[in-house]
Amino acid sequence: MSYRRVLAPAVFGALLLAGLLWWAGSSAHALSLPGAIRFFGPDQANRLAAWTIPWSADAPSSAQLTDPTGAPGHGADYAALRETAMRVRYAALVLLFTCGAVPLLRRLSERGAGRAAVAVAALWGWGIVAAMLAVTVSAPWMVASGGSAAFRLLPNLASAMSQGRELPVGAGLVAAVAAVGLMTLLRPGVTPRPGRSVPTAATARLAATLGTAVVAIALAVLSNDRVAGRIQTGFTGSGRLSEPGDLLRLWIQLGPWTLPTGSAPGRWLLYRLGDVALLALVWWGLRLLPVLLDRVTYPAYSLGAVATTTLGVVASGLWHSLLSYQGSTGGPLLYYVSVGQGVSAALIFGILAGCASTMAVRIRSRPQQPAPPTPQTQAT
Repeated sequence: MSYRRVLAPAVFGALLLAGLLWWAGSSAHALSLPGAIRFFGPDQANRLAAWTIPWSADAPSSAQLTDPTGAPGHGADYAALRETAMRVRYAALVLLFTCGAVPLLRRLSERGAGRAAVAVAALWGWGIVAAMLAVTVSAPWMVASGGSAAFRLLPNLASAMSQGRELPVGAGLVAAVAAVGLMTLLRPGVTPRPGRSVPTAATARLAATLGTAVVAIALAVLSNDRVAGRIQTGFTGSGRLSEPGDLLRLWIQLGPWTLPTGSAPGRWLLYRLGDVALLALVWWGLRLLPVLLDRVTYPAYSLGAVATTTLGVVASGLWHSLLSYQGSTGGPLLYYVSVGQGVSAALIFGILAGCASTMAVRIRSRPQQPAPPTPQTQAT
């Protein structure tokens, strides 16, 4: 399927994702009304407000935007910086989602319920990653609008990059379903390319195992709180670019975990089931992709691996939330584990896993060259 035919569904999904997040962000101030506080409760209303404010285009009521400390009379300038940050955020969201959705839709364009389901899952995961990247791109403007860009710049950037990652989980699913549905309506009857080489089941399993091993190493080693803490505190310095450990931890920790302590190892094992589900989902996705893609390429396979790893992180976070919610009475939103703890690392290690899997498929699927004739054969 050509790029031109999949561009419209990709752009439609990107605009729908941006519209849903904008609509949710525009409702942030309604959560401070007495009716919303009575309905959700003060704690849950505050949690919802924290989720929606990063996507709100309206300037929050802050003294920094009226009479900033150290710069009296420049509140309008800081408000303008925040408006610029939000414009950059939404523009980057539409562009990033489109750039990732186009190769995924193109390589999964053949008809079939299996390909449609995989395409929805891939676009869902990529939508979450695109939202994370959009927040990351706009973080410098957002930090500058707070008037603290000159003080501990890198920790402030890390804090700004970790915001706004809850709402895209739901909005990304809606955008993915809409984009795949529109592609189904617009595409003509697509037939498999003649001479298409489909990897064998053994090749697909080997590729999935290699990619999952990359994610497993990152999860078992770098995601350990003790290891991540040593990395976080191992880079110190002075000046505005000091303390880069917060940024490093944000991009290497898929799901924080600690060694079992106390007399309840069973509960620790229950939490580790979320990590097992993450690895199982990664293996399953990497196993399906080389068979369903019309051509195994590094961009498409890597994007699929990133989406699969992201969904694995979401599934692990939801499992941890269910365990935390047992016996609680404070409302479900207070026990929701933020997926922002692992999406950044899912992008890094998903790309590495996708490259390793693609390399395995390319090597195993390489046509064998015929052996040169021996001298005795030539003589006869």
